Amino acid sequence: MGQGATVAAFIEGLYVERKSPRVLHVGAVSDRLCDELEQKGNQNYLGTVTEEIETERSDKFYHTEDSGVIRANNAEVIVLENARIEEVRQAMNSGATFILFHPTLPFDYVNFLGLVAYKRGRRKNWGFQYRNLVHEGRSQNFIVLIREHEVQKAPRSYLSPFVPVKPFLAELLDAELSFVVLRWHEEIPFTSLDEDIDLLVADCDLEAIRNALDEKVGIVPFDLYSVSGMEGSGYEQMAYYPPHLAEKILENPVQWKSAFPIPDLRNYFLSLLYHAVYHKGLKSGFPLTERDKPSIEKADHDYPTLLYELSIMNSMEFEQLNLPYLHRFLKAEGWAPATDTIRKLSVRNTWLKTLEPEQTRQFVKSGELMTFVIRDWAVQNGKEEFIMDWLDKAGLKLVEAVHLDERQRKEAKQNIRGGNWGSGPWKVSGGEPAVLLVLYDYHPQKHVAKRRMEHPYVTNANYFLKFGLRDEINHQFAPEQRANAIHSSDDETEALEYIDAVAPELMPQIITKIMQWDQDYETEETVLGDLSELRRRAKVELIDFDGIKAVKKTYKAGNERFLMREKLVYGELGGESPYIPPLLDEGANYIITPYYETRRWTKVEKLKKLALKLRFKKDVLAITEFFYERGYALIDFHPGNLLLTDEGLKVIDFEFLYQYEQLPENSSESFDLLGFPEDFPEDRPFGIEGRQRVKMWRKILY
Repeated sequence: MGQGATVAAFIEGLYVERKSPRVLHVGAVSDRLCDELEQKGNQNYLGTVTEEIETERSDKFYHTEDSGVIRANNAEVIVLENARIEEVRQAMNSGATFILFHPTLPFDYVNFLGLVAYKRGRRKNWGFQYRNLVHEGRSQNFIVLIREHEVQKAPRSYLSPFVPVKPFLAELLDAELSFVVLRWHEEIPFTSLDEDIDLLVADCDLEAIRNALDEKVGIVPFDLYSVSGMEGSGYEQMAYYPPHLAEKILENPVQWKSAFPIPDLRNYFLSLLYHAVYHKGLKSGFPLTERDKPSIEKADHDYPTLLYELSIMNSMEFEQLNLPYLHRFLKAEGWAPATDTIRKLSVRNTWLKTLEPEQTRQFVKSGELMTFVIRDWAVQNGKEEFIMDWLDKAGLKLVEAVHLDERQRKEAKQNIRGGNWGSGPWKVSGGEPAVLLVLYDYHPQKHVAKRRMEHPYVTNANYFLKFGLRDEINHQFAPEQRANAIHSSDDETEALEYIDAVAPELMPQIITKIMQWDQDYETEETVLGDLSELRRRAKVELIDFDGIKAVKKTYKAGNERFLMREKLVYGELGGESPYIPPLLDEGANYIITPYYETRRWTKVEKLKKLALKLRFKKDVLAITEFFYERGYALIDFHPGNLLLTDEGLKVIDFEFLYQYEQLPENSSESFDLLGFPEDFPEDRPFGIEGRQRVKMWRKILY
């Protein structure tokens, strides 16, 4: 393939193991390249021409003035004649792996290099090389672009313009492949390449139909949508229709003029209406309000007229012709998507943002109900318990864990996540929904503004914990094995819909449990201030306790073991050490201890550590010695739990008190200062590694 090689020989060298890559020749001026490729065994060639050329190969050359074919095709190799920069840009937006072009003169090389750099900046790398190749009988200078990034699968496929559409669809039907032409069947074959043919396809037949389309170089567009929204066959990363509705459409097709299958009359009406309302929106011609009239000025078809006629034919005549009414109409027919799907669709179809989700399951509470979905991959890799434990440590309390049976799985697949449970950007699919976790967040966090653009419907910043959880799980696997192990709702509205879809019978006990938790968590005393920090296990409040200031620590449900450790230290050990505050009162889920005024400057971390080093080193060591002598370690021992008061040094927070199984040889080797072993089996502070605080204590004490 050195200088003097033909373009056909160069292409042959690109595909050594396969003799017939799909080649699109744009602006062909003769049939020479077609003949040269055929001599090398490649008949998968299509040339587009704007003027008639002298050839006997009419089945290889298609006349079109539409430059859009440069982008809209299924070619693996594109050859451009006398290319300008705009044509090169379009070719780079196609799915081709190689682009060969000899530039027009003068060619804008500066913009060409800028275009390559721009693509690289968007992680769409293209390499390029200069080649002198023989073309049209003479030596010419070519630029060869080589795709260095992976093409994302998409619904769009292409059929050869020389393969008649109706017989092609009939062949698919004869092969017993399950599909329907979704709409505009009466206009097929279309006269314009701008019109695509939309097929709804059974998951099991998607690849067979895609391969049939890709058999030859194509420029006639088809969009393939699978039932479940499999990779490259969904809409906005979701199933095109909710999967249970897509299945209904495929179950009862009818033959259009004995040519190909289409939805029956009722499903055609409802599926087209769904498309108009949720995919097209205002572009369908339907207005937003009852007082406005339909207008097809911006619509690609006259949806209002056709759908009104179909409503009459189905004995379901519309009372109004506006989008909110049609949404309610579809909801009444069981054809409206779930709230999380509507929200995802609203990114492109902005009118959907005006829809207010129904609040039928809401109940009074002080916190927020949340749902997370553990996927099959996580269960199969033994991460179910890890996930539940991680979320608990993060402060989210488990209300119910629903291990989905076959029926519940089907409901979850269809009604959650837009029906799409594919791999997304991950190498491995997270699999189907396996476990629904119903959680309660006692203390929802405000949504940070910088994330609002990407996640507009998230109301509680604690939902973003899932990103850290996913990372922590995936760090345990090689890059090629990683997956999205967990999905979540965006807010309480979606959470309630998830429960309603999968296990509505659990709602009464969920409501009862949460309302009891809230009641137990209420503070009866007068609250003077909030002293809480992270509130993962408990809230800490400054209260009026019989006329004096005191600290009340109230624990969330399920955290009784942490409370019992604190009661042990404050109540039983406190009288033996001046460093431990006394226990003033206790209850089933709380303790009350004295409030100490701390010196204002101790709020500055560096100053506090310096004071501990210069004035309180012996006290710190005395505290660790005290617990060591009694067989205990303070696993969460750090300066934040030491109070510098007028009454001297005080130590607080004993949630992670640990009783040694085997006592270290001396107190200098205690877990308080050296940290806990990596395989430590007991409770450990969230996000803290075993030896994380060793250096800090060394700087203070030594």
